[in-house]
Parts: sequence; C-alpha cells; structure tokens
Amino acid sequence: MLSKLVPDIKKTAELVQEITAACREQDVGSAQINQAIQQLDKVGQQNASASEQVSSTSEELASQAEQLQSTISFFRIDHAGRGESAAPAPIDRAVTQLRAKAAHMAAADRGVKKPAPVRKPARAMKVAGSGGFAFDMHDGEDDRDAEFQR
Repeated sequence: MLSKLVPDIKKTAELVQEITAACREQDVGSAQINQAIQQLDKVGQQNASASEQVSSTSEELASQAEQLQSTISFFRIDHAGRGESAAPAPIDRAVTQLRAKAAHMAAADRGVKKPAPVRKPARAMKVAGSGGFAFDMHDGEDDRDAEFQR
C-alpha cells in the first residue's frame, strides 16, 4: 500500500510545483500589466496637459491676430489710381479659421462635442467710412516732402 502512495504523492508534489510556478508567472505578468497601465495613464495626462496648452496658445494667438487686424484696419491705402481694391477677406478668413480651431480644441479638452460659435472678426463688422486714415501713395512728393533731405 505504501508503494502505491509514494508515486501518487510525488505526482501531487509535482503538480503543486507547477501550480506554484504558474502563479509566479501570473504575478510577474500582472505586475508588467500594472506598470504598462500606469505608463499609459501618465502619457494620457501629459497629452491632456499639452492639448490644453496648445488650445490656450491657439486662443491667445487668435485674440492677438484679431487685435492686430483691428490695429492695421485703422490704416487704409488708396488703391483707386491702380484699379486695385483692398482685400481683407483672406485675413478675415484666417482669423475665423484660427478661432474655429481654438474653439474646437477647447471643446475637445472639455469633452464637449460641439464647439462654441465663432464670432466674426471686428474688421468684418466695420463700416467702410468708420475712422482710420487713408494714405494716398500715388502723388509722390508734396509741399512737406521738400523739407526733408534724402
């Protein structure tokens, strides 16, 4: 009877050793998975921070572009002699695109699906004769130009 039990006990001991080795392997695998998840979380937080900074920078750039556009809209150049007309549309379009991109990025940061409506730039809303100074660049020298030396 003892001779029958010894092989069964050895087999059971081998199975217990295999189970122990498998548990160790699972433990190592779980630790690696945990480390990978922590790294992914860290990268996700860094991406969110970078995205927020880009969004903030984009909004600031759009604001400065609008301010610059408002500042340069004060000056008007008379193109009547050349048959040309001032075309603020590309600038307005660029500012509008910047604002839309900034709003989209800000909405993505907040988890909102719909970006805020984009305001039209101040320049597009101004009436043609509202302030400013029209430079006449065609006539060349005038009375005051004679006072200056070249």
